[in-house]
Amino acid sequence: MGNLFKQASNVSKNAFIATLILYIVIVASFIPSIVFAGAFFAIVIKIAAALLILVTILGMIYSLFIKGSQKFLFLLLHAASLFIVLFSISAFMLAKSAELT
Repeated sequence: MGNLFKQASNVSKNAFIATLILYIVIVASFIPSIVFAGAFFAIVIKIAAALLILVTILGMIYSLFIKGSQKFLFLLLHAASLFIVLFSISAFMLAKSAELT
């Protein structure tokens, strides 16, 4: 475990892979949460979204320490992921507020 955090490029790559897996978990849980209206799927989505934000921020911080040409690529990928998450949360909150009025 200690060797994982010593190389910034490995941490950034693993964080990006974890980000992709969490996106797949959210998309795979979204349709059953609408069809079955189960609280279980809503909880899975909330936990995955929280982990997604944390992993993306961790990957972005570690990508600042990468030396070489991959630095810009990983910064761009993590920033795009973070913007997608924040946009989706704000769109969800806007839809919920429009639904209440």
